[in-house]
Amino acid sequence: MAVANKKKIHSHNGKLTPKSETSPEKVQVDDSARLKEIRKLVEENNQSSMPTDVIICHIYMESRFDSNPHAAGSSAKGLMQLLKAPIREMYRLENMKKPKSERLPDAQVFQKADAFHNGPSLIDEAINIQTGTKYLQLLIDNEKRKGAADPIAEAYKDYRGVRNGIYYKKIKSMADNLKGNPDSMQVLRDGVK
Repeated sequence: MAVANKKKIHSHNGKLTPKSETSPEKVQVDDSARLKEIRKLVEENNQSSMPTDVIICHIYMESRFDSNPHAAGSSAKGLMQLLKAPIREMYRLENMKKPKSERLPDAQVFQKADAFHNGPSLIDEAINIQTGTKYLQLLIDNEKRKGAADPIAEAYKDYRGVRNGIYYKKIKSMADNLKGNPDSMQVLRDGVK
């Protein structure tokens, strides 16, 4: 049987695209820039007696240096992941320091605390560090008043809300390592493994 209307096949003699370079290359990335920013913020805003490296490691454990992380179902805010209840407690304690005649009812104090917690201020990195370290210092001072053998470790149990003590041990170990290598993000990454 004869094939009718055969189509002619055309060919092209153009040059092929040159082979691309696909071998991997090491690219140096300085990931310590954020660590340096956080260090400066902590040095300028730390309201506690804790060393800068401890607070830096605390922040990394809480938020990985993300100033606005979103944890589903949590009221935690900012770098130090401050919950609504601790903010209320801070406001209540500040109110209790006032002369009795100047104190506000708890409902009003909590309303102000909630407005602060829910407002944009707590996302501000400097304000968050000031507030978080102030709260941490309140916890440390409270443990000292109670005569705790290790008030810092006990305060961190309250801050985290977990009583096993692992949280502060990790932070302390990371801070000790960071002291020897202050610009190393790897120290922080290794500390959370």
